[in-house]
Amino acid sequence: MAESKKIKIGILTFWWSNDNYGQLLQCYALQKYLRDAGHDAFLIRYNSQNDFARTPFFIRLLKALNPILLCKYLNHKVNSKKSIEEAKLHNRHFDNFRNKYIVQSEKIYSSYSELKENPPEADVYIVGSDQVWNLSFYKNVKKCRNLIHAYFLDFGKPETKRMSYAASWSCSDLCTDVIEEIRPLIAKFDYVSVREKNGIELCKRCGYEKTELVPDPTLLLSAENYRKIYSENKINIPHKPYLFLYMLNNACDFDIDNVYDFAAKKNLDVIYVSGNSKIDSYTKTFATIPEWLYLVDNAEYVVTNSFHCCVFSLIFKKKFCVVPLMGKVFSMNVRIDSLLEDFGLKNRIFSGDFEKLFSSVDFEKVNKRFEEIRKCSPFVEWIKKMEEK
Repeated sequence: MAESKKIKIGILTFWWSNDNYGQLLQCYALQKYLRDAGHDAFLIRYNSQNDFARTPFFIRLLKALNPILLCKYLNHKVNSKKSIEEAKLHNRHFDNFRNKYIVQSEKIYSSYSELKENPPEADVYIVGSDQVWNLSFYKNVKKCRNLIHAYFLDFGKPETKRMSYAASWSCSDLCTDVIEEIRPLIAKFDYVSVREKNGIELCKRCGYEKTELVPDPTLLLSAENYRKIYSENKINIPHKPYLFLYMLNNACDFDIDNVYDFAAKKNLDVIYVSGNSKIDSYTKTFATIPEWLYLVDNAEYVVTNSFHCCVFSLIFKKKFCVVPLMGKVFSMNVRIDSLLEDFGLKNRIFSGDFEKLFSSVDFEKVNKRFEEIRKCSPFVEWIKKMEEK
């Protein structure tokens, strides 16, 4: 049998956060999985945070004259300033993790035009995982055209294979003009997979019929792989049993005081880590990524509104509950709903009673599902076909 060829794979995903642990760990996991399989996988450092069209001046002026919108804008600016000041005071050392564990492109691309003009060399481009296809915050295609063309891999040589792995739409609907912009781009893909069931239907609406459902890349690695990360780094270890609280800056109908009340009844400390620039008055821990993994793994209970914290609660076999999102980000609940349904754990969603939620989980069933995920991934079969070719 001929020896399989090492494939050079450029991965386009989110990677730049300094306080979103799930973002960095999903980026790490897909690359680790591919490199362990013998391939030359690397992160394409495209930072899309400012790669969208600016709102016309007259519309910004109209918004400024609207007292409600002006108030929201000023409140956002105040919180952003607080978040920046907090980040300066409490370095979580995400750069250290990136530099140690993630192979990265030499160039940082700050715009789609830079990707188009000087594309990274690769045999295969992969987009995903995470919310790379979440376009729900844009009301028209003009605003997000660059993002669409970047995250639908409209750059590089025609012969380069294009695929998605566990790409998340994190929404339930798309604008018609966005669909029409995506349609010719996704048609060029050799393989498409998504992370949530509703993503299959959204791909169909964009003209792609053969989409497969696959797990988030963090689920492809074992608990021991993640334990190795925190065991080989210097971390601060808690001295008392604790409940781990991890909350992202997304709207929830949830009073954090309830967590502290429950923990006090159980004689537990609360270790609270926030992400995505969440600002509040509670005492927080500013963990490194290895520390965050340790804190999830060794908690008595986990409470979170984060998809990836749910994932790691499953990986580490923890009693956990998840707080659903509301308001503008309500549609992002599809990520967690799909995950919990896959593992038969829809009862993990917070509804007011911690005692009931923290009842035991059938981890034998969870382990069986993990085995199925890691053995029967359609993505593995696709990679094998690429090796043969």
